Amino acid sequence: MHELQGPYHLDPYTHSREWQGVNQMSDREWLNDRLSMGVKLGLENCREILSRLGDPHLDFPSIHVAGTNGKGSLCVKLSAASSSSGDVTGLFTSPHLITVEERIRIDGRPISPESFNHLLDMVRKASEKAPEISPTYFETTFLVAMLSFSLSGVDRAIIETGMGGRLDATRMVNADLCILTTVSMDHSEFLGPTLADIAAEKAAIHRPGVPLIALQQSDRGVIKAIEDAAGNDLMWWPVDTSTPKKWDSYDSLVGAVAAYLNWDHSSSECIWPGRSPNFGKDWAEGVTTRLSAAHNAESIESDLSEVTAPTVILFGMTRKADLKSTLSPLVTEICMDRVFPKVIFTEPNSGRNPAVTVEELSEAMEQLGVGYVPTEAVKDPLKAFEIAGSMAREENLELLVIGSVYLIGDLLQYVVERDGLDLWEVLTAH
Repeated sequence: MHELQGPYHLDPYTHSREWQGVNQMSDREWLNDRLSMGVKLGLENCREILSRLGDPHLDFPSIHVAGTNGKGSLCVKLSAASSSSGDVTGLFTSPHLITVEERIRIDGRPISPESFNHLLDMVRKASEKAPEISPTYFETTFLVAMLSFSLSGVDRAIIETGMGGRLDATRMVNADLCILTTVSMDHSEFLGPTLADIAAEKAAIHRPGVPLIALQQSDRGVIKAIEDAAGNDLMWWPVDTSTPKKWDSYDSLVGAVAAYLNWDHSSSECIWPGRSPNFGKDWAEGVTTRLSAAHNAESIESDLSEVTAPTVILFGMTRKADLKSTLSPLVTEICMDRVFPKVIFTEPNSGRNPAVTVEELSEAMEQLGVGYVPTEAVKDPLKAFEIAGSMAREENLELLVIGSVYLIGDLLQYVVERDGLDLWEVLTAH
């Protein structure tokens, strides 16, 4: 197990900054202040802070997963399989639905607020040593995760890439297996203007001599970019079209990973809060409710295609570089007049980026030629959810909440408070 260097062994549970003789913001305030820094790609910050902390990220092997869509679902399934085989397993994912602790799970359960506070204090102190370093919010949570996994003595970690791969903080982990899921247009302002550019950034999680399993791609430029990055370490994995739902499509890949790593048991049965099938199905009384954290055109199209019964859509999302292209699958499905008789627009309250306003959503839909579809705009997502549920109940329809993981988080917190649920139990994945 990793042993910390420097002053951290003196009083690791002291979170106050008064020992410096200066009244400063609390550690949580300091963390939240990181949000204003936005996105910063690069490894320098984390490399130096990890060194100051004794390189805790090297104390355990990791499976490193990148991709545009599906990487979170795959990671939680891998975590469940690893834990079921007897390994103490750390799981790092982002973003979180309600509370930052859920980014860091051990055997499926988010670490406690007390543990998070203790580790956050250690990261902050390391960053404030001269010369001072200012990690981003994402980098800070990653650093806390590495400390948590090291000090908990995990046997293995499952690490979801934040953005891209080559310059993502997670690139620092000691990976003995890398996996690349889908590649589609997303975050092009950071990763490059073409699919091939994005693929090259994501495939750069490859380490020489370490296997990279890549989901089979169709775009020739993407294929070449991945092959150039991984060389002889590349193994293509066929897209599983035998399962009707994408949640099940990674099961065969999880089984192959289990065999490769000699896990005793390869069960990937788990709950992925806010994302897995049937999670939240009873949130609206008397209405079958589905949740989708789809946030880009590819994932929205995939999730809409799985809907077969007449359904009310509750849609809200945070700001995107190209709103119209993101909305195009929704427009296509609505114009087919298939199973979506009513759409309600709303605005997520949480998230790094501001919400797309209901006025912007309505205007974009009209510009795309679907102004005749009955829509309603309700800014408050909680009121919008109740209205959508009542509408679906009265007209004997189902309900689909889609558009942003932050919208799911807003509603999950509402339901937890409304029904008096244990938040940590709700957020436990397996």
